[in-house]
Amino acid sequence: MESNAPQSDHQPPTCCGEKRRGLVKGLLAAAIGGFVALFPFVPGLLVVTSPLRKKRKLGGQMIRITTLGALAGSKQPRRFQVIASRRDAWNKYPPEPIAGVYLAPQGEGKPPRAFSVTCPHLGCAVDYNGDIDEYQCPCHTSAFAADGETLYGPSPRGLDELAVEIRGKDEVWIDYKRFAVGKSKRIEISS
Repeated sequence: MESNAPQSDHQPPTCCGEKRRGLVKGLLAAAIGGFVALFPFVPGLLVVTSPLRKKRKLGGQMIRITTLGALAGSKQPRRFQVIASRRDAWNKYPPEPIAGVYLAPQGEGKPPRAFSVTCPHLGCAVDYNGDIDEYQCPCHTSAFAADGETLYGPSPRGLDELAVEIRGKDEVWIDYKRFAVGKSKRIEISS
C-alpha cells in the first residue's frame, strides 16, 4: 500500500552540535563535582593542620606547689614536684609530674625562692647537699651556691630562678618556665 504522505530525505545534523553539548555538560559536571568535593576536603585539611598553625606561647604557667606550712621550721631548700596538666598538638593529659623545683625559705614573712632542679649545663637534675649548703649536679660536677649562683663546674650559668607568688594565706605558687640548657643566657623555651 502506498502512502500519499510526502517523504522527506532531510535528517537533522548530528555531527557537531551533539559533541559540543556533551563537552559542555562534561565540563560543567566536573566543575560542580570539584566544587562539591572541596566542602569536606577543606575542613578536613584545616583540622589536620591546625596544630601546625598554632603558635607556641612562651611564658610560664602559674602552678600551685605547696603551702608555707610545709616549709616552716626549715632553713634548707626542699624539693617539690611540679604537677600540671599538659597539652601537645592533639592530646590533653591529666595532671602529672612535669618537673621539680627547690623552694628555699627566706625567713618569716618573706616568700621562698624557687629554683628549677634542671642543671643549666646539660639538663641533669641537681641535688641539694645540706652539709655544705650547695646544689650539686651529679652528671658533670657543677655546683651552685644556696642563692643559685655557679660555684664551679662546666655550667654556663647559675640555676634558673622562678617567680614565686603567695596566694591566699599560705599557698605557694610558681611561674613555671623552661629554659634552654647549655647557653650562658637564660633563653625560655616552650613547655
